[in-house]
Amino acid sequence: MGRKQVWDQDEVLASAMRLFRRRGYLGASLRDLEEATGMHPGSLYRAFHSKEGLFSAALDAYNERVVEGRVRVHLRDAGDPVAGIRSFFTSAFDTGISPEPDPGCLLTNTAVESFTVPQAAPGVRRGLETIESGFADALTRARAQRLLPAELDVEESAAQLLALYQGLLVLVRSGTAAAKLHTITDGALASIGAGQAKTAKQVNEEEKR
Repeated sequence: MGRKQVWDQDEVLASAMRLFRRRGYLGASLRDLEEATGMHPGSLYRAFHSKEGLFSAALDAYNERVVEGRVRVHLRDAGDPVAGIRSFFTSAFDTGISPEPDPGCLLTNTAVESFTVPQAAPGVRRGLETIESGFADALTRARAQRLLPAELDVEESAAQLLALYQGLLVLVRSGTAAAKLHTITDGALASIGAGQAKTAKQVNEEEKR
């Protein structure tokens, strides 16, 4: 009869996510992982087979808990999809005053470091595709609501927003000033024609007449 599992996988993955966000794959040692998760080396190996296995599991959990959650709140469920796109960008850096440096996005950090852990490549692709799909959904709804130009190419614009967003996250990690990040966000919205079409308020007022 096998020994009963005494650790909680969700808590272990949450701890691993936090450590990998701060230190990256290469910077997080096995000892660091043991201390962060509270698991002994043998338990970590039995559960995840290797450091690479734990990293891949943590990235999958990050995609599910953080990336998909942010995409849903800001891009898929936003009543004003243009405002949702803006908040998706700004919520990455308008997080209040904290004494700790921003650890950045695990997905973006991993994309930069992916050559060191090729097993994580599928997780990186899934996360980026989730974000791009969320942008496409918001853009489609915004165009239908006449908040963006009717001739907007949704697929091309979603890819462009993804690239701009990933670049912004790298700047967040490097400590770029919030004012500059807001300017970049304004540029991202200008690139899709926000401001060239009617605002949500103008559309609503017209519909009430």
